[in-house]
Amino acid sequence: MDLAKSRLSVMLDAGGRRALARQMFDHVLATLREAGLASIHVASGDQGTGDLNADVAAAARRVQEEGATELLLVMADLPYLTATDITAMIEAGRRSAVVIGEAKDGGTNALLLRPPTALEFAFTTGRPSAAFHADHARIRGIEPAFVRRPGLARDIDTPDDLKSLVSDHPAYQVFRHVA
Repeated sequence: MDLAKSRLSVMLDAGGRRALARQMFDHVLATLREAGLASIHVASGDQGTGDLNADVAAAARRVQEEGATELLLVMADLPYLTATDITAMIEAGRRSAVVIGEAKDGGTNALLLRPPTALEFAFTTGRPSAAFHADHARIRGIEPAFVRRPGLARDIDTPDDLKSLVSDHPAYQVFRHVA
């Protein structure tokens, strides 16, 4: 988590960014457990190449080789995520082999893929990744489903995101001194 949330460096030092990233990560893990997922794997940039797309693709290949037939990929910076959001992704997965949990800025905060390697990943390409993932699914003959819910949409990327989080989420009041 040493490189986490670098866009927040104007507000938080490296230790603060690590603490924020860890708190959000712990929340996402707890939410996935609450949603009753049978198996949870963590793909960490700290252990990977530093290229999010390559690291996610490697993780998808790994779980598929281990026998997984589908993958629910959830980003770790979703402090508003609820078990109901996860249920919505899974429900949408009954209608499509590609489900996109779209971020407020057009990015992708969650993907459900059947099989896990169904798509090429495009998280940090400079264009809204949700549209890229949808286009790539269509090229493969899959009409994607979109899940647009506040818990999936509200990631923490910018100083304004952090200010909003601190002002309206009690669990993050510890960061009020910077927001």
